[in-house]
Amino acid sequence: MTNPNFPPEEIFENRAEFGLYNSIRMLTKIIESSDDSNKRKSAIKYLGLVSKEAPAYKEECFDSIENILISEENIEIKCEAAKALGKLKLKKALKPLLWIFDKSVDNNDLRLSILKAIYKITFEDAEIELFIKELDSSHIEIKEYVKNQLLILNPEVLVKKLINSLPNKNLSNKNKAEIIKLIAFEISSINSSFEGSSFIEVKYPEILSELINQKEVLLTEITQILKTDDKSLLESSISILSILKDNIKEDIIKLLLTDNFIIKKNAITICGKLQLIEAADLIVQNLDNLYNEVSIASIEALGEIGDLTTVPDLLDILNVEDISFEYSDIDMKFQIMDAVKKIYLKHDQISYKDLYQSLEKENDTIRASIAFILGEIGREEFIQPLIRLLKIKNVDVRKNIIIALGKIGHIDALDNLIDIINDDSAYWLIKKVTTDAIYNIFQQNSYKIDKNTKQLKSELNKKIAIIIEHLRESEKENYKVKLGLIKFLETFGDTKALDALLRRVNDFHRVVRIYASNAIKKIEERLELGN
Repeated sequence: MTNPNFPPEEIFENRAEFGLYNSIRMLTKIIESSDDSNKRKSAIKYLGLVSKEAPAYKEECFDSIENILISEENIEIKCEAAKALGKLKLKKALKPLLWIFDKSVDNNDLRLSILKAIYKITFEDAEIELFIKELDSSHIEIKEYVKNQLLILNPEVLVKKLINSLPNKNLSNKNKAEIIKLIAFEISSINSSFEGSSFIEVKYPEILSELINQKEVLLTEITQILKTDDKSLLESSISILSILKDNIKEDIIKLLLTDNFIIKKNAITICGKLQLIEAADLIVQNLDNLYNEVSIASIEALGEIGDLTTVPDLLDILNVEDISFEYSDIDMKFQIMDAVKKIYLKHDQISYKDLYQSLEKENDTIRASIAFILGEIGREEFIQPLIRLLKIKNVDVRKNIIIALGKIGHIDALDNLIDIINDDSAYWLIKKVTTDAIYNIFQQNSYKIDKNTKQLKSELNKKIAIIIEHLRESEKENYKVKLGLIKFLETFGDTKALDALLRRVNDFHRVVRIYASNAIKKIEERLELGN
């Protein structure tokens, strides 16, 4: 009856016939004496299963399995032993499991098996802390497993445990970041259809109370570990703090006074994301901070807050006399322009006085920047102020003005833009961006033509005729400008454009010849479809 040659599976299936005690002895014998690792592994598995049905023999089974876990070198067999101990559900198995867990830092399969065993035995404070420590595991399966098991906990219990673990100095910043993400995930899961704290306040008042009571801990840890390039961490942090917004305004603003530039930068970022207009004045003071990261965070935050009174301070940074500034810190320049654009777009009925005044300054750097901003905002009222400055000689200023007119897309700018195309003295780059601007204006107004607006159609056709004439006669025009004009006629030209394009088929520049030929084919195809 105790023949060890029986396969482990057969022993388990016939355990009633063999008797539980004999089945256990047979399986143990295989584990201790067999040279077949697969057979030993199978025997450990079934020993764990059969022991569940034989409480009186659990201790004996435990001794055998514990010995295998500690002394065995084969990792697969150690993993099976860990699983078997989990099935025994004896609390004294925690000690050897944890001992091996600490010794097996390089073997993720074994660590995962041990974690699963521990979870089956018990999941109380010490085990929850262990799982929290593993949230930053580089092994995806371990990370997902501990996260999923933690999420099974009651939401109030989980949030409290996670927050309480944050001040632990033994945890890495990476681990704390994962804790923040998990808190946010749990909160968003129970508050997914609601904004603010109203739902949590009614359904889970303990969670809201815990967040408020631990606001100092949350702010301290978040401002120390926050990294804007970790978008998941940033979003998680803001989703938590937005619930506490009314309770933490003063606390966050106080952090803007710290000398620690990391905390200051992160506090500024938070103020921006929470749109704390009360923090705007202090943030302005950090626009020229010694640390570039703080200055950039301040610019971005002011754009998100949207306080119009901060626009002059932002524009002052652009208003430098040295044109080389444009090339010395190009990233900051565009961040400022983007912030100003965001501020204006947050408001409907407002005055653009600050922008107009800056546009009139005798400073080409600020003029070029303001022109760019006006184009990004894109209001029709900017057309005339921009047109008035088209005669400026500075290439960057003219270029930005022309691009802005193209983005705004109003036909009132067409006459002035076509004049630039016909100007033999105009720089080729200015003409190239002008052809692109004209293209954009026609494209934005094409839907109006489709609505049979005869006057508009007639007016636009006159502009097309001028462009056709210029392409036909301007043999010496820069080839890049020609390409822009050909592209325009390919889209908006008709039979009247074919003669000019045919001339360019014989152009001295090979690329122009190719583009002109392709444009003729496109126009002819379009005309055939129209007929």
